[in-house]
Amino acid sequence: MNEHGRFYSISEVSQMTGIAEHILRYWETQFPFLKIQRDMHGRRIYCEKDIEKIKHIQKLLYSDGYKIKGVKIKFRDVYKKEKVQQQYYSDFLKKILKRLKEIEKCLS
Repeated sequence: MNEHGRFYSISEVSQMTGIAEHILRYWETQFPFLKIQRDMHGRRIYCEKDIEKIKHIQKLLYSDGYKIKGVKIKFRDVYKKEKVQQQYYSDFLKKILKRLKEIEKCLS
């Protein structure tokens, strides 16, 4: 188990998504954001977050008509936005902490 729930083997993910195992392995080489963990025997183990990404890739490729290059760009843009948001919230929390320290100093 991990923070996202249980782990799944490549065959289980293949059955869940309908994507052949060799395609899942290929996607792992093509999409750097798809970082699949391995167990101590070297077998791929997928968490829920990995499966969400795979389903998103599947939708973009098979339903929305994206090519592999387009999926890479789409995910890069999504993760850039997430990183910007994380930085914004981090900076915001630092400002709050600074203000709280100033208030604490005034009250002392």
